[in-house]
Amino acid sequence: MDRKKSRSEPGRQMPIEKMLAAFDALRFAVLATSDKGKPYTSLIAFALTPDHHTLIFATPKATSKYKNIKSEPAVSILLDNRSQDAEDFHSAQAVTLLGTAKEVRTAAQKAEYRQILVNRQPELAAFIEEPGTSLIAVKIRQAVHVERFQNVSRWP
Repeated sequence: MDRKKSRSEPGRQMPIEKMLAAFDALRFAVLATSDKGKPYTSLIAFALTPDHHTLIFATPKATSKYKNIKSEPAVSILLDNRSQDAEDFHSAQAVTLLGTAKEVRTAAQKAEYRQILVNRQPELAAFIEEPGTSLIAVKIRQAVHVERFQNVSRWP
């Protein structure tokens, strides 16, 4: 199959659990937000809910990412397993998660999500409890998995 044709195909369907399996050990991701149409990226420490449909992270309320999420909640998150060596041409994978970010406000949901995040990122326990920190939940609406730079799968 020629490269031009493979790029134009929509990609095969893949369950989100299978799509994210290669990233089980990953603790950090890149969050992309928008500030009045200008893209902005941030490194985040994250955790996924057991159903893999929500990604959770914490951020100080005084950050650009928090301000951007409050004004434009559509976000994307990049998970990847690059090692920065030549083998990446054959083994690197990435998933782009597209979703809607929202500050977690209810006590029950905060307690549940806080526990999930602390279980994954125990170093953040004190930070999460600080009054200036917000817990953010991203409801994943779509995911795009790419391996070998051109093999594309989608969820849902």
